[in-house]
Amino acid sequence: MPTRRSFLGALGVFSAFAALPACEATLGQPSRSALPRYAPLPPLGDDVFRRRQDRARTLVRDAGAEVAFVTSGTTTFAYLAGARVERSERLIALLLPVDGDPVLVGPAFELERLRRQTRVRDLRGWEEQESPYGVVKDALGAARTKASVLVEPHTEYLTTVALARAMPEATLKDGTAAFARLRVIKDDDELARIRRAIAITHDVFDAAFASLRLGVRDLEVSESIADEFRRAGVDGYALVQFGPMSALPHGRPRGDALGKGMVVLVDGGCVVDGYWSDVTRTRFFEGDPPADFVKIYETVHDAQTAAIDRVRPGVAAQEIDRAAREVIRKAGYAAYFTHRTGHGMGMDGHEAAYMVEGNTEPLQPGFVFSVEPGIYLPEHFGVRIEDDVTCGPSGAIVLSRRADRRDGARGLRVHG
Repeated sequence: MPTRRSFLGALGVFSAFAALPACEATLGQPSRSALPRYAPLPPLGDDVFRRRQDRARTLVRDAGAEVAFVTSGTTTFAYLAGARVERSERLIALLLPVDGDPVLVGPAFELERLRRQTRVRDLRGWEEQESPYGVVKDALGAARTKASVLVEPHTEYLTTVALARAMPEATLKDGTAAFARLRVIKDDDELARIRRAIAITHDVFDAAFASLRLGVRDLEVSESIADEFRRAGVDGYALVQFGPMSALPHGRPRGDALGKGMVVLVDGGCVVDGYWSDVTRTRFFEGDPPADFVKIYETVHDAQTAAIDRVRPGVAAQEIDRAAREVIRKAGYAAYFTHRTGHGMGMDGHEAAYMVEGNTEPLQPGFVFSVEPGIYLPEHFGVRIEDDVTCGPSGAIVLSRRADRRDGARGLRVHG
């Protein structure tokens, strides 16, 4: 006996699924089509990581430091070393001097694993009975005992304290500004992975919307979307919000049942080779959308269009936010647009640069970020439309497939 949880159990994650007659796509029944096959992406070579390390060296030098200190468990470590290595109570750290090869310090019994996982060839082990910070000091060498060390900002406080004690003559410097610039410009390899993550997200979300049925619960839809991402070979998630819950910008599924005349908001994405997508779609379920929903949907879509049109090299990030906000203000909903217009994305779902008032950083080709204006009426409904763009040489390049402005007036309908 099929359960509601299985309603997406074998989704055909492809656009044609929406066209299936209801009798062939009812709750719990598999689609006739299998998941699409996504062509494998070429692996990242050692040269990619050498270029990244060279870019980091330049930033370290510009910050007035001689070596970078980056611990495991951080995205910066994965970006530079070539693998995500968990953080634990045992120190694992990447040392990147401006004038030498990178060194990885880790527990001696972990060195073989680290050698296999990462792209670093000089590994120094510390035994359980000794201080790892003494090994760090030895790895840097006598010439750097008084060095300026640029500390990656996600380093644990106690780790920084222990490093300072082991190297009292060194100067530890805050690396927040430098490391924020390290990953903000994406190259073609990174864009390929982001594009793939977006394509998979569209496939899964399209099929999820096409499969909605009266009575299904938001938690079931969210879990089924995660299952479909796994079937596509990736990890992903979705926040699914019905009715008044859609008025909470970061509302969570809580077990609400879908009823006729409800707004459905789905926000999420997946990760491909370490790179994230982030897409939000809002639709009206079963029945003719009321005039206030249509007006708000079209206003949000117009705000997103204005923001995307403002994207070009040299424009301050805050101008993207201002462009969207001005459209919403003129429509009379300024008080109901309560968050920034967008955030950078890449190896972290949210990262620099942020499209928000006060951020005067100029956009550059290769910046990748979301554009996601929203209007939220408390206790009624909310509308958010989110797409992913990159700043191209002359303007925005939209990486995702934008929602249609007319979708606000097209309610999702169930037949049969």
